[in-house]
Amino acid sequence: MSTVPDHGLKELVPVFGPEALGVGAEGSFRTALERLSGEGDLKARLLLSALSHFAAKGYDGVQVKEVAEEAGVSKPTLYYHFGSKEGLFRQLCLVSLAAMAVRIQAMVEPFLQAPIQSAEAVDAACTGLARAYLDLLQESQEFTGFILRSIAVPSPDSSFRDLMPLVERGLSPLGLFMNHVFGTGLEQARKEVLLFTSLVGSLIEEKLRDPNYQITDGEVRWVTRRWLHGVQG
Repeated sequence: MSTVPDHGLKELVPVFGPEALGVGAEGSFRTALERLSGEGDLKARLLLSALSHFAAKGYDGVQVKEVAEEAGVSKPTLYYHFGSKEGLFRQLCLVSLAAMAVRIQAMVEPFLQAPIQSAEAVDAACTGLARAYLDLLQESQEFTGFILRSIAVPSPDSSFRDLMPLVERGLSPLGLFMNHVFGTGLEQARKEVLLFTSLVGSLIEEKLRDPNYQITDGEVRWVTRRWLHGVQG
């Protein structure tokens, strides 16, 4: 049997699942990587270094040598653990999105405990969900922006360009909310989740363009009601 890691190239398996990260209702994947790195985990240290570089420079702008040097290891060591720059990027996405799915599941659960029927209750629940999701995105604005840009403009140099299946899997618990509130089927819920997250994500993109930009409650309500208008229209 080969002792060389397969780097998750055959299966989309994160090197750190939510349990290993200690992520539940709270706790960002970045904080978890910092903790694991501080405990001496080399893969966590490499992912943490990769996070800062990919977020700041985009996929094409990152040099493996820089990531390795910041983590205090050689390029061969990085290649041993992740196989390639693409493998490193793949694992960063897998780890972050797996953690996000757990956080979103915990975020959605309270809304599923009782029927949400009146117009006022629907508006309040959707606005509350938008605020909670926005708070989650703001925990790692730079990487969130990087993911959004990678989806919009995939790198021509990477065969791991299509992030949407990973993103949809990470966001899938939001579909439970759509089904609970609106009774939408699986395919329609998937479309509504993507529209909802795109609208909320636009606020993060604006903040990334202008660090002084402050997201107000009024803007969160506006985004929510714009989405609701489409759902209920």
